[in-house]
Amino acid sequence: MMRSATTIIALSLCLTAFAHHSVAVFDGRRVVKIEGTVTEFRWINPHAYIEIEGIGAGESAAGHWSVEMQAPNSMSGEGWKRDTLTAGSKVTVYANPLRSPDAAGRRRALYAGIILPDGRTLGRIEADNR
Repeated sequence: MMRSATTIIALSLCLTAFAHHSVAVFDGRRVVKIEGTVTEFRWINPHAYIEIEGIGAGESAAGHWSVEMQAPNSMSGEGWKRDTLTAGSKVTVYANPLRSPDAAGRRRALYAGIILPDGRTLGRIEADNR
């Protein structure tokens, strides 16, 4: 009995860890274009984040967004650095939105690409405008 309980606990912990790193909650078929101002850039593990106040680019992109990125080590290979963005930077972010609305009403998305303030691009920069 103790062995099966231990196995169940271990399996549930593994599934929880897997679910944390799953991107299944994001709609990989849709890309939203969020033009706006960075309010915070967090270069932390296990995921970097861009907090952005979206303006323009259509009603669906307006408002505050939390954009999840990969781990900093992965992002470095794409050209990202700890100081790539700062609060106040004007950017255009392309991201996969949540499949379903967040229960708390927050707008969250998974990073796909960005146009930086100096015009450089990183990642995939295309939107489906649906």
